[in-house]
Amino acid sequence: MATVTFEGASRTYPQSTRPAVDRLELEVHDGELLVVVGPSGCGKSTSLRMLAGLEPVTGGRVLIDGADVTTRRARDRDVAMVFQSYALYPNMTAGENMGFALRNVGVSKAETRARVAEAARILQLEDLLDRRPSRMSGGQRQRVAMGRAIVRNPKVFCMDEPLSNLDAKLRVSTRAEIAGLQRRLGTTTVYVTHDQTEAMTMGDRVCVLLDGELQQVGSPTELYERPRNTFVAGFIGSPAINLVDAVPVREGRAVVSDSLELMVAAQGPGPSEVTVGIRPEGLEVVADGEPPRAGDLAARVTRIERMGSETFVFADPTNLTPGVSVRAGHLVVRVGKRQVVTEGQPLVLRTHLDEVLLFGPDGDALR
Repeated sequence: MATVTFEGASRTYPQSTRPAVDRLELEVHDGELLVVVGPSGCGKSTSLRMLAGLEPVTGGRVLIDGADVTTRRARDRDVAMVFQSYALYPNMTAGENMGFALRNVGVSKAETRARVAEAARILQLEDLLDRRPSRMSGGQRQRVAMGRAIVRNPKVFCMDEPLSNLDAKLRVSTRAEIAGLQRRLGTTTVYVTHDQTEAMTMGDRVCVLLDGELQQVGSPTELYERPRNTFVAGFIGSPAINLVDAVPVREGRAVVSDSLELMVAAQGPGPSEVTVGIRPEGLEVVADGEPPRAGDLAARVTRIERMGSETFVFADPTNLTPGVSVRAGHLVVRVGKRQVVTEGQPLVLRTHLDEVLLFGPDGDALR
């Protein structure tokens, strides 16, 4: 096991005007599973390849267990990579694929067989060792790719979107297998994905990147409940958070509507406008006949999505302060599957005030 440290690590591609990864400061703890997430082009795969030695570092350093590996060749870093495309040799069996790297570095045949057998036992591949990739499913091939990494007993696993080629159902089961395997082995793992559901369900901690810059790193709960800015708030969570923009601040209170005002705690004079964030579960539908309260919003249902165990109601607010707008054009409310709601129906939405997030004009969190 090992720690991994990025010290101001940058990567700028030739003929590029800006870095793909810009002065990344990040430490991966010994034995943890850190998930790096972000939209396409944010620098997450480049960061992983810099760690694995597949991409040169043009600024800063990369350290493994305190040792500077910035200029070391990939084969000298004791890092095992699991690729999105599996990268299996089609003319080799599963067992031969798993043992190939060991034979290349002079490990004896007996030890290679023992390591491959142990990895196959862990991954439940014993019956597939004599089968070639063309005769395996996508999930089986991914497990063989995992086995090829495991047999090396590396200090660090690097996984670059390993589930993106699998169908939705298989992704769910395989991500559970990978997370469980990592915990059993205890190997430090950096896992890259664009899927925030994978990030939230697998990672001990999650690192969010945007345009090559680190936005926030923390536990899945921390990122969901205390996002550092509107990008993290909007990227983490499904359905996405409701962001209400251009909310005026009057006498220290953000006036969302004639019934919803929020205290704004800020140093100095404070902002004149804020963005208000409300998760879909931070709103609830008020029953007919219930007396109104402070924090209630008037809205009209525009769409309903029934997901079986829960329902998402899309509604347009009708009593917002003039000039205030909802970023997505509607509010999303998570309700129980037995909640009776119809399109076009007027609603009163109650806000859970203790769950509301506030962001300043620059997008950074105020509380």
